[in-house]
Amino acid sequence: MTRHRWATIAALILAGFGFHGCGDSPVEPGLPELEMVVAGGDGQYGTPGQRLPSPLQVLVRRVDTGAHQAGLTVEWTVESGDASLVTTAVGTTDADGYAQAIVLLGTEPGVVRIRAALRQRDGVTVVLEAHVVQRPELLSLSPQQVRGGTSVTLGGSGFSSNPEQNVVLFSGVRGRVVEAASTSLRVEVPRCLPARDVAVTAQLGTLVSNALQLTVSDDVGDVLDLVPGVPMDVQDDGGFTCLRLPGGGDPYLVLVESTGTVGAARYGYVLTGLAVDGTAGAPAPVAPRPPRVVDATVGFGEAFEAKLRGSEAALVREGTGERPAAVAQAASRVPAVGDVRSFKVLNAAGKFDDVTAVARLVSAEAVLYVDQKAPAGGFQDQDLSRFAADFDEVIFPTDTAAFGAPSDLDGNERVAVLFTPTVNSLTPKGSPGFVGGFFYGLDLLNREGSNRAEVLYGMVPDPAGQYSDPRTREQVLAVMPAILAHEFQHMIHFNQRVLVSEADGTEALWLSEGLAQMAEELVARAYLKRGDTQTADEYREGNRKRARYYLADPSAVSLIVSTGQGSLEERGGGWLLTLYLWDRGGGAPVLRSLTRSTATGTANVAAVMGSSWPDVFSDWAASLYLDGTGPRPYPFEYPSVQLRDLLRTANGYPLSPEVLGSQDFSRTGLLWSSSVQQYIVIPPASGSVALRLGGEAGGNAPADAAFRFRIVRRY
Repeated sequence: MTRHRWATIAALILAGFGFHGCGDSPVEPGLPELEMVVAGGDGQYGTPGQRLPSPLQVLVRRVDTGAHQAGLTVEWTVESGDASLVTTAVGTTDADGYAQAIVLLGTEPGVVRIRAALRQRDGVTVVLEAHVVQRPELLSLSPQQVRGGTSVTLGGSGFSSNPEQNVVLFSGVRGRVVEAASTSLRVEVPRCLPARDVAVTAQLGTLVSNALQLTVSDDVGDVLDLVPGVPMDVQDDGGFTCLRLPGGGDPYLVLVESTGTVGAARYGYVLTGLAVDGTAGAPAPVAPRPPRVVDATVGFGEAFEAKLRGSEAALVREGTGERPAAVAQAASRVPAVGDVRSFKVLNAAGKFDDVTAVARLVSAEAVLYVDQKAPAGGFQDQDLSRFAADFDEVIFPTDTAAFGAPSDLDGNERVAVLFTPTVNSLTPKGSPGFVGGFFYGLDLLNREGSNRAEVLYGMVPDPAGQYSDPRTREQVLAVMPAILAHEFQHMIHFNQRVLVSEADGTEALWLSEGLAQMAEELVARAYLKRGDTQTADEYREGNRKRARYYLADPSAVSLIVSTGQGSLEERGGGWLLTLYLWDRGGGAPVLRSLTRSTATGTANVAAVMGSSWPDVFSDWAASLYLDGTGPRPYPFEYPSVQLRDLLRTANGYPLSPEVLGSQDFSRTGLLWSSSVQQYIVIPPASGSVALRLGGEAGGNAPADAAFRFRIVRRY
């Protein structure tokens, strides 16, 4: 089953779970400020009467958090030009916030303008363009033998008079068009081309002409001389950049990156390599290797938490005047064992259950409550003692040292941990994954339904399956400690960002989850220091599993979350980045800064790290493969952990780039925003390899793709 379908299923499940309006249910106020961005299909070319090769696609998202918005109405209109819509003119954004239209071009040449507008909000609109043209044809090429850096003249038909719209490729390497008319083009021959025969083609978008042969007489391009371990970054300049790697057999890590930040947009790319002794003709395109199949889905627990974080964002956006003071209230009486307390607990209908619970254990940092309706066969006293010891001795000091202090709204200097079957019942029977526990920021706001106290919620043993699928005592004991570490970080984060720093919005889901998953890692390290490797492994297992899912195919995952719910692969990538930020940014100070910041997502990371997002992303992406592979550390490794040791399986390290370079190659693929495809290029013993990165079909890449190369010569 594909990830997109799981996202849709999760959205449908959550629609049944739905958060409602006021009263005794979580507040989901009216629509927030929204924006529409182009996610694909803009600027295509097609012949008269042809369907455009790709659908037009737009994304609707919130301005404050970037969260994608499902279920909104998008109206499509052909404003000018000869074209019609194959699909209905009115569509609905899907589970990931997208809407699309398929366009049939008419017979009249020219520019077609198509507007997408959001029905629910005036002024939220974008215009996309398409071009009705004839397929280019090459009839002549002069001269037929040249040196790189000089120019050739192409004669033919179907060219654009705008030089920038014509893409001329020399066996896949783009030359710059300096003069253009409908029947002729003058083109600079790329200097990087090796001395050999190449095939020359012209194209508009994906409409490619026939090929003519050209002989490049001399090697004139500079060959890179990279210092091992020192990266070279090349920004996309419309696909004109071409580099020469020297022969000699040294391996190079080549990263093809999109550092764009339009969440879940996808961009086609072509990576071309020409060897000095290659034969004439364009490199034959090779279909990308199919993604490696992993047992990863959008689990119900992840979908639920995404919805919960989204509800918190709405509460913060609409309720800034209803926040309590960010300091402890006057001290209240510390609860005693046997005290009975009432709680409001979020239920599967999006409303609240009134829960009556008994304080079973009071420790230095927590009060452990158990619902009076908990099934038989539940927690024993020693189980609660273990939870309290874990929380007091490891989780609380570790999380607070790394991320900051929680609030203390009820003044009792303790966190309430409530174990209740209401949490079990959040998960429908037979669901992929489950909700084991949660924190909800509503409890720290002066809103109806709030407990106005620091509360962590956890499930209870339910061996008979009275409230959901059966959960034995042993199963709950195995997962609950890591859940407490994770959700306690969310509690701290809400306090530090919303109450202390008074941010007007919550953090992006991918970074919020990365920080909470980092809490699990830090607690695991605390247990390692105590010599308890078994407990450390229990805390680490979830992160390791998700990280392996991500590394199986990083190009198929947007680091900044490509689906509306956040898949296991995406969360694996988020944790790997947060771990990297910890390592490279100096440990706890960088985590505290990320937690307290009022910036969001990539802007938060860039500000805290003092570097641009593309640079942070590139350093991190290179470290995923190079960490621990050299005789001395690379400048962007993980200093405190060996990824290959931490994530190795019986089949080895899950990240295994394709090896290229002994002959001509052309690799095509798709990159999500903020994703990477990694290759190992090994030039032949003599000669060189010319490398070029282009957009879809070798043409222009959209500016939002923010394509770039990173090349690292291996030690």
